[in-house]
Amino acid sequence: MKYYLGIDGGGTKTKFTLCKESGLLAGESMQPTCHYLQKGLQGVTQVLHAGIEDLCRKSDIRRTDIVCGFCGIPGFGDVAEHVPSLLRAVSDALPGIPHRVGNDCENALAGALGGACGINLIAGTGSMGCGKNDAGAFFRCGGWHQALLSDEGSGYWIGIHLIHEFTRQSDMRDKKTPLYEVVRRALDLQDDGDVIQRVVEEWKLDRTKIASLSALIGELCAQEDPYAVVLLEKAADELCSISDALYRRLSFTSEMPVSYTGGVFQIGEPLLAPLRRKLEVHKMQLTAPLLPPECGALLLAMQMDGQTITQDILHNLA
Repeated sequence: MKYYLGIDGGGTKTKFTLCKESGLLAGESMQPTCHYLQKGLQGVTQVLHAGIEDLCRKSDIRRTDIVCGFCGIPGFGDVAEHVPSLLRAVSDALPGIPHRVGNDCENALAGALGGACGINLIAGTGSMGCGKNDAGAFFRCGGWHQALLSDEGSGYWIGIHLIHEFTRQSDMRDKKTPLYEVVRRALDLQDDGDVIQRVVEEWKLDRTKIASLSALIGELCAQEDPYAVVLLEKAADELCSISDALYRRLSFTSEMPVSYTGGVFQIGEPLLAPLRRKLEVHKMQLTAPLLPPECGALLLAMQMDGQTITQDILHNLA
């Protein structure tokens, strides 16, 4: 019996998944983040080793039963000079297991499109896009960090725009809309000026906390807040721009599927509708994701082993 290993690293946790060659899941394990900038290289090895040991114990298999694995590591490839050390840290945790290491966005792409070629947009706390063509070329776009005014269309980007518009409406530079009261309530402000104390001093500009404000968009759209509608149009523009850049860089010439991953897309049609419309102008078709990123890591492990991804495998993984 062949077993495949998928590792999906994130900023807060790492998910380990094991499946049989049929795609049927055989085990799972959840461990802390394996981001090397948070855990250090030794920490990466320790997290991966603990996850595999836990996975094998729960599934009652040996490491040698795993024929191939894919490790999606957050931050992998961002700094070229860190890559060799990170590869060694991963290898130290996976002795005897054939594997490949990539960025965790590769998991999201493979899962969303079922291992097929195309583009995937990621919009959670941050944002970026990645794509793969028939020749196997892989590119990433966006994700240049909010300090560089990047992460467009992300939860952080939406949240900081909501705060900015709140300050403008407080000043009466802009006409007050439902946004004013919704943001004021969400930040629990006794006085409008307390926004500085809350966001800068208390939150210390924490990007995760600021990104959490993007969840207010649903309420604002239900109230037909004009600023919220415009903001989501701008978010769709930014995400479409990422997709278009990948489309051109990967030399696509025909209509390509574009899928999506991340909490921002839980906003639903208020964001998806304008994004769908804008993508169609650029020969791209918005497609709902087939599988989550952890299953994408399994598909990449299977493909590395030369296995063809069938509809039965996709069905079993789903």
